[in-house]
Amino acid sequence: MTASINHCSSKDTPSIAQACVITFQGNASNNLQQDAFFFLDNWYQEDLGVMAVTPVAAPSCLAVSDGVASSNHSQHCSKAVVKAIRRLWGNQKSITSDDIHQLINQTKHSAKRHGAAATLAMVIGELNGDGTIKATIMHVGESRVYRLPKDASQWQCLTRDHNLLNEIIDQRAKEQGRQRKFADYNREGMAGSLYSITECFALTADESYLSSEASEGSSCTVNINSGDCILVCTDGIHDLVPSHEWQLVSAETGLQDWLITLKSQVYDSDGNAYDNGTAILLRFD
Repeated sequence: MTASINHCSSKDTPSIAQACVITFQGNASNNLQQDAFFFLDNWYQEDLGVMAVTPVAAPSCLAVSDGVASSNHSQHCSKAVVKAIRRLWGNQKSITSDDIHQLINQTKHSAKRHGAAATLAMVIGELNGDGTIKATIMHVGESRVYRLPKDASQWQCLTRDHNLLNEIIDQRAKEQGRQRKFADYNREGMAGSLYSITECFALTADESYLSSEASEGSSCTVNINSGDCILVCTDGIHDLVPSHEWQLVSAETGLQDWLITLKSQVYDSDGNAYDNGTAILLRFD
C-alpha cells in the first residue's frame, strides 16, 4: 500500500512545472529513516509515502538530505538541514551551504548527537527576466541531481559527488595537465573505500560550531526548457538503480506511477533496498 504525505498547497500563482516525491525506509539494517526532504514550503521525514502531484510556481525550492549511516543519530542532522532550508526559504534569504551550516548549529544539540552527518541535493527554480526558467543546483556529498532534456534518450547527472574517488580523479588530471571531463566522475564498481564522502553537514555540541569548518557545497545554474525533467535523489536510489535503467518521462507519464516503478526497481535490485530512498521528480510545463 502506498501512503500519502500531507502537504501544503503551492502559492496561488501560475505553475511552471509539476512535481511529485516518493520516500521509503527500505531495508536499512538500522531500521531508521535517515532521509528527509523539503518540498516547496515544508520539510518531511517519513517512513513511506508518495505525495500527490503538485503544481510548482516560481520561485520554488526542492531538496533531499540523507543522513550518513556511519554517524550516530544522523536522522537528526538530515532533519536539521531541511528545517534550516525551510527557515531560510521562508525568510526569503539566500541558501548556501555556509548558511545551512550556521543555522543548524545555532541550536545546542545534545552531546550524543555530536558528529551526526548528512548530505544535501537542492534545486531552486526561478524565472529569468525574459520569462525563461533557470534552475540553480546546490549539493553536498553524494545526493544527486539528474536532468532529462525533452526528447533525450538518457538521464544526465548534473552533480559531482564529494568523495575520495572524485578527488583522486581531480588530482590525477592536474598532475597530467589535462582538463577533467564530467564523464570521469561518479564511477561505479570501484573499491568501497573510494566512495567515502569528503563533504557533509555535521551537528556540533555547545559552541564548538563557531570554530568548525563549514562544508564546501558545489553549485551550478542550468537553463530549463519546456518538457525537461529533473530528479533530485539520495544515494539509496542511484546506488541501487543506475540512471541508465530509469524510465524516460513524457508529457503523458504519470509522475506518481513513475516514482512507484522506480521504488520497485530499487527493491528488485541486487541491493534489495538496503538503504533509505527519496526521490523528487519535477517535469516542467
